[in-house]
Amino acid sequence: MNILVGQSGGPTAVINSSLAGVIKAGFDSKKFDKVYGMVGGIQGVLEDDIIEIKSADDNFIKLLKQTPSSYLGSCRKKLGDDEET
Repeated sequence: MNILVGQSGGPTAVINSSLAGVIKAGFDSKKFDKVYGMVGGIQGVLEDDIIEIKSADDNFIKLLKQTPSSYLGSCRKKLGDDEET
């Protein structure tokens, strides 16, 4: 199994800290093979813009928590009723 994580909405004070928590938990759990990030939120999935996050070492997590804005990028795209997937 893999994890796919994305960010949506505005860059709040904790958006990257939340992302760091998901990444760290994914790597620490040993239940998941890989952690992927949606570049630009759901728009990244629709455009096949997904990156593999290859590390959750302490330095990366520490820096991510202190990084302003949203690391993966965000969007505010609303999926319409006609979009199947």
